[in-house]
Amino acid sequence: MAGQTDTICRIELPAALQSLPGFIAEVTRHARQAGFGEHKIGAMELALEETIVNIVNYSCKDPHSLITVTCSLDRDKEFHISIIDNGPPFNPLQKDDPDTDAGIDDRPIGGLGIFLVRELTDGVGYIRKDEKNILTITMKKENRD
Repeated sequence: MAGQTDTICRIELPAALQSLPGFIAEVTRHARQAGFGEHKIGAMELALEETIVNIVNYSCKDPHSLITVTCSLDRDKEFHISIIDNGPPFNPLQKDDPDTDAGIDDRPIGGLGIFLVRELTDGVGYIRKDEKNILTITMKKENRD
């Protein structure tokens, strides 16, 4: 992160697809308050959706699992979204990008999620801390935002 950050939201909900609209609504509200335009907000929503769906489907198998999302804004006005889960250690950034030049029939199913998140955002980072996976998405304001 470029500068000191101030947490502006924290939401914790069950690791279930039904929680997705709550996460998206909260992040969107704070991104708008931070002055982000609809183009960047749409990218944030899609990246957040992709990340949470993957956590629900592949990481959090315990029915009592929770996902925590925090948003912070740093001095450089970069918006950081951290998605935290207590699933097994998994760094999705270590996966190779899919071969997008291969024909659709030649590609394995899946594997496009983190590639999409990387393409939609201005940065993605991963750490494992206190037995939790923390994936942080960074969004920068554009001149047109």
